[in-house]
Amino acid sequence: MGAVSIVTAAVAALSAHTAMAQSTPQVQSPQVQAPQMEGRRRMSNDPERLAPFGLMLDAGMPEGAGLSGVLRPSQHLRIHLGGAHNGLRGALRAGLTLLPLKGKVSPSFSWEFGHAQAASTKTLNRRLADSTQLPASSMERVGYTYISTHVGLEFNATRRLSFFVRGGMSFMEMDVPSLQKLDEPFRDSLSPVETQSWMMRKVQPSGKLGLTFFFG
Repeated sequence: MGAVSIVTAAVAALSAHTAMAQSTPQVQSPQVQAPQMEGRRRMSNDPERLAPFGLMLDAGMPEGAGLSGVLRPSQHLRIHLGGAHNGLRGALRAGLTLLPLKGKVSPSFSWEFGHAQAASTKTLNRRLADSTQLPASSMERVGYTYISTHVGLEFNATRRLSFFVRGGMSFMEMDVPSLQKLDEPFRDSLSPVETQSWMMRKVQPSGKLGLTFFFG
């Protein structure tokens, strides 16, 4: 009985010690805690981790006023996709911006591609039928494609909000369709120039200013 009692007491003591070890939180050494705290601090201060997506609102030439979604895969790269409107028609556009420096102010290098479709024959017929509207020979029937290269400055007001100003050159290709497909009542009023389609390419100065707001 004595041996059984000793064994029973030893098993009970071992079980109690194991339970206490499992219930007591382990205290990590300062050498282990320091890297973990540094990692958490970097994550909380890293804007790319907290705000990779945003919205860009801008105005400029040749696209007019625009609104785009922005992706920020790194602190030095921004990609945008959206639309713009120049007062006559809308356009789709996409582009990217490189920011080589960190800090409140950084130079920027941007490239953008956009396209606006020319007005359809149905739209032109409707405009001709309304004497209060602009004539069919207006710029509404001109479609265009452009590629812009800009250099500028980016001002990071906060972690989420930045302002930019950019300037450079744009290559434009404008497509003016023929008006021969208009309804019969309007064909007699066409000038010789309007009876033919034509295309024009040119390079012109361009620029824009705007702001970007990131979520997160």
